[in-house]
Formats: sequence, structure tokens, C-alpha cells
Amino acid sequence: MGFGTRDAAHTAPTADQSVSVGQSRAVSRRGLVRIHPAGRDGIPDVWSIERSTSIGRSREATIRLDDNRVSRLHARVEARESGLWIGDLQSRHGTFVNAAPICREGVLAADGSILRIGDSLFLVVSGIERYRTPPRRFDGAGLGLPGVMVGGPQLADIWDEAARVSTLREHVLILGESGSGKECVARVLHAARPTPGPFVGVNVTAIPESLFESEMYGHERGAFTGATVARQGAFREANDGVLFLDEVGDLPVENQVKLLRALDLQRVRPLGAPRDVQVNVRIVSATSHELAEECGTSGFRAELYYRLSGITLRVPPLRERRGDVLLLVRELLEGHSVCLSAGAAETLALGAWPGNARQLRQVVSRAVSRAGTRGDIRREDLPNVVRVEEDPGLTPDRLRDALRRNGGVASHAARALGVSRTTFYKAVRRSGADTKTLLTGG
Repeated sequence: MGFGTRDAAHTAPTADQSVSVGQSRAVSRRGLVRIHPAGRDGIPDVWSIERSTSIGRSREATIRLDDNRVSRLHARVEARESGLWIGDLQSRHGTFVNAAPICREGVLAADGSILRIGDSLFLVVSGIERYRTPPRRFDGAGLGLPGVMVGGPQLADIWDEAARVSTLREHVLILGESGSGKECVARVLHAARPTPGPFVGVNVTAIPESLFESEMYGHERGAFTGATVARQGAFREANDGVLFLDEVGDLPVENQVKLLRALDLQRVRPLGAPRDVQVNVRIVSATSHELAEECGTSGFRAELYYRLSGITLRVPPLRERRGDVLLLVRELLEGHSVCLSAGAAETLALGAWPGNARQLRQVVSRAVSRAGTRGDIRREDLPNVVRVEEDPGLTPDRLRDALRRNGGVASHAARALGVSRTTFYKAVRRSGADTKTLLTGG
């Protein structure tokens, strides 16, 4: 998500402010972003890593941390082609990548890895310049959503892209897991239109099959038993605006055919009406299904997919936006007299979050209750947070190199790579070999 000025960061994106995804990704310099504790005025502490960089409490350290749990010269970081190499300098309290302690040889941390030193957490990123301004933040009420919307560069890229395509005519398909923020993207697109018109949202799976035509296309009074008043239906309510079809991937085949006709003709016929009614509606649909792969196998009609996916936007899941996790947590803790310990912050940042933001809200709410009057949330207040299964680019060459540097001991090789032994062995199995074969190069 591209960033504008400090003031613009607190408003919803507009078409004029938009920055395309391609432009944002052009910056590739690597660095570290401190995601805990939060930076002053919401601006994160950011360091570009271009040469060997030391981290510690001493004035001699390139990155100085005022923390008694940090050694004078604690760790060293170097930029590499596929990530940041991080080595511990025999620190007293250790250096951790993705919660795994670093051994003497150091590890190569891929983008998205979490580095913990003392009570500070850092995110390894490429495109470091994108993190030098406050996260994008705006009041959801302006878009018809509850709460505050907040996101780092990845999510902002999607919001900006939605704003950029708002002036086009093609229908838009938004892909993403449940709870990842697809409706927010749809509402950003709608708000950025030069003349927004109405926004009508429909969860198509919540409509009984027998009522689909009535709910979508409307009906005349007396069209069927119980139709005591006429109804416009979603298409006519959204005329000259946006019709948001949520969970469209679960639409029954029979209703897919009916929807396809309305899209092709831009006309609908209310039940009981003698003729069609012209409509001018832009369809923005959302699904957690990979419709391109499911066409022809799951019953989703390819013709409908092609109509809906004139433009496709993909919202990454929360586990792929680790910096956003703690941004959301801080929003959720607003108004509570409780803070987040470094251990709890690390646990949350490394969570798998299959339920995305919805699940995170539940977990934080329970953690606040468990913390009580203690004043801080600790790891033990997060008993049900499941770690994401790590696989930070574990190619056969990286596995082989780690094994050779650690005398063929798998547990030491896993630690050097910053992953669990389970993840290491799974990566070895996926390579089609075993540790012995990898070592010998067979």
C-alpha cells in the first residue's frame, strides 16, 4: 500500500492518491522495521541494511537499543540477495529469528521473518522506503464499516489499486481468505468513484434458492403469496452504483445462470413484471475460492467467472502481513489499560491466523480478560495461538548448505535456518530426498 503525506495517511484513499502495485514494488532495498514497541507518533523505526550493521546497547552499535536485556554488541546483520543474514555476537540473552534462537553460524532470514532482540521485535522487509511513513489509517465509518481501518504497505497497495481501478468499467473480483478485508477493499473502490452512487452489499449464500430472483431482481406486488408490497431488489437498489456480491464462489449453479443473464444484458425482470428493467450496475464480487482453478471442477461456470473477473484484486492473509498484526492489536487495545509484552507480541506476530482479523479480535479480547489488572499481556495469556508453519524459501541448496555447515546434524541445521525441526524435515521430504542424500549431493 503506497503512502502519501502524514495527513493523507488518516483518510480513505482516492483515485488521485493511488499508487499502483507495480510502482510500490519497484523499491527493493532490504532493511529492518521495528514493529514492537511502536514508534513515536505512529511512525515506525526503520533501518536500511546495505552493509554489515551491528545492533546493541553500546554507542559503537550502528542500531542502538536502550534496553538492559540487550548486550553492548548483541547481533550483526548483513544484506544478502535472498534476505538478511543475522548473527548473534555471543549476547547474554540471545537473538531469535521466528522465535528460534540463533546459533554461532547465524541464519539467513527471509523477508517477513521476525527478529527479536531484547524487548524489540523487527520485521525483515524489502522495499524499506515504503515503511518510513505512518501506516495507512482511516475511520471505517466513512465507508460504512465499524472501527478503524489500518494497514501497512501490503494492504495499502491493495487499497490504492482498488482506488485506481474505480474509474474503469470492468467488474472486479476480490480474492482472499475469510476475514482478510475483502469488503473493505470493495468499499474503498466505491468511495473513490467520481460519482459513487449507492453501495449495496449482498451475501449471496444467505439467500434461500427460492428467493434468489426476488432478492436480486425484485418483485411486483402480488407476484407470489406473501408479496404484499413491491420490492426493488439488489440490482435496482444499486443502480448507478456498486453491487457487492460476497461469497460468490458458493453460489449454486442454478443461480449462477440467472446472474449471468443479468450481467450480460444489464437488464433484470422483477417477478411478476411484464418486461425487463434496464440497470447500470458495477459488480464487485468477493470469494475465498480460487475460481480460476475451480471452473469446470467445482460447478462454478467459466462464463460467469470471466464476466466477474474483468479486474482481479487479491488480499493477502494476515499471516503474510506480519507487520499488520501488531498494528491491529494496538487498535484493539485502545481504551484498555493494558500493554503488550515482547513475548506476547512475538507470539501474535508469528500466528497462523486462519480466521484472519476476526480471529485476532477474539484472541485479543480474551487476552485482555486474562491479563486482568496485571497491566500487561504475556505469552501465557495466548494459549490458543497456533504458529504458522514456516518455509522461508527452504530450497534443496539451502537445506544442503545448512546441513554441511552443521556437521550433518538436522536439529542444528534447522536452528541455523531459523525454523523448527518439524519444518526442516518437511522441507527435506518435499525435496524428494533425505538428509543423507542431500549431504552427499545424490
